[in-house]
Amino acid sequence: MKKFLFSFIFLLCSGFSAVAESENAELGAVRFWAENKGAQILEILADKNLERKYAELDEILYKDIDLDYALRFVMGRYWKQMSEEQKQTYVPLFKRYVASLYKSFPLDVPMGSIGYKIEKIVPNKDFYEVFCTVNINQKNTRQNAENNAKIGVLFSLIRENGKIKVRDLKIAESSLLVTYRERFNKMIHQDNDDEIDWFLDDLRALTEDKERENELKLMEN
Repeated sequence: MKKFLFSFIFLLCSGFSAVAESENAELGAVRFWAENKGAQILEILADKNLERKYAELDEILYKDIDLDYALRFVMGRYWKQMSEEQKQTYVPLFKRYVASLYKSFPLDVPMGSIGYKIEKIVPNKDFYEVFCTVNINQKNTRQNAENNAKIGVLFSLIRENGKIKVRDLKIAESSLLVTYRERFNKMIHQDNDDEIDWFLDDLRALTEDKERENELKLMEN
């Protein structure tokens, strides 16, 4: 259930990226776009053609999520310690890692099994805060009943170069970016004795393993 929920939330948050193309966008237009974009993502997730699904979701990922900010943030203090050569290796590797990671989550979402409601949108100087409720309807075939779950989610959308991109999301006050920063810091400090090159080797191995698994899924589809 947690992986199923995360896969939807992760992709839904990316869909909010182009909510407004100008600084003066009305909140009504923001809400209208967000609701329609969410419906589009659910339609993609319901697609049985896995190759087409991957292609469409990759486009959303690279276009609408602020990956350039994320890749720096999750490194924390180690970003400044990295050499230019290490950064040149890490930047494309991180983006490959994120793309391979989401494909490992359950992405078969039947239409009607997930819904969401935008509760409110709060504009700030440089970003929007979008408060949502995600509803999951999971049918229990043994009991012929439905287990319903409601999850509160907060999306942070940042204005950058005239466009809006997803900066972060929070579930129950837990930040996705902070979670990944903690994971990366553990990999660097505890697992690799603060050696960035060793960390990059581990990250590359993780990414390549995920990519191979995803290729097998495509072959089996």
